[in-house]
Amino acid sequence: GGTAGGGDTAAAGGTAGGGDTAAKVSVFRTGAMVSHCYTAFNTGYLFMGFIVLFVLMAKQVLGWSVVLVGWAFMAIPVANVVAMYGLIPPFVRRFGVHCSITCSSIGTVMVLAVLALPSVHRTQEGILTVTFLLVLCVVLLQVPNQMRIKIIADAHAPGAMGRITGASRVCFATGQTCSPIVVALLYVQDPTWAVLSMVFVAAAVPAVFVACGQALWADPDSPA
Repeated sequence: GGTAGGGDTAAAGGTAGGGDTAAKVSVFRTGAMVSHCYTAFNTGYLFMGFIVLFVLMAKQVLGWSVVLVGWAFMAIPVANVVAMYGLIPPFVRRFGVHCSITCSSIGTVMVLAVLALPSVHRTQEGILTVTFLLVLCVVLLQVPNQMRIKIIADAHAPGAMGRITGASRVCFATGQTCSPIVVALLYVQDPTWAVLSMVFVAAAVPAVFVACGQALWADPDSPA
């Protein structure tokens, strides 16, 4: 009751001018927003990190040409289409946004754990299969997390969805910025370490949800 009341008070104050700032500040201190921002960082890290990892493995481990690497990237839009139109809508309708994020995080960790095995990331079939599955998992993670923006705004800061969206994009971009450096540095030591860095980042999503008091398997009740 206290959180909803505080959000309503802040939102009401926004019509007077000063309360809008209070609403924007308060939403960034909620567990919902913190967990959302970390998940956005995670998806940015995974997307860019795996692109770097894929290119390095294809060139150095498999010895592929530039043309062949380009053809292999066709798996990315195919996986996107399958996830966006075939999997996400029915899954979210049936299980909800939070459950979708949790399941996708677990799936991502499992796929990356398989990729960490030398017997997988040293074969053409292994790399291509993991590429398709990983893109599928990350899209299934990213889209429901974007859907949380409206849920968070409605619950904590009505009218501030633009600021929440902006913060989400900054976190996503931060993950994209960090991952190529970290992944490349670890890859020089051993490709397995580069993959394990992505496993750690992905596995932290459910942990952050729990630490922030967010349900893993059920969506929060809609505000009255």
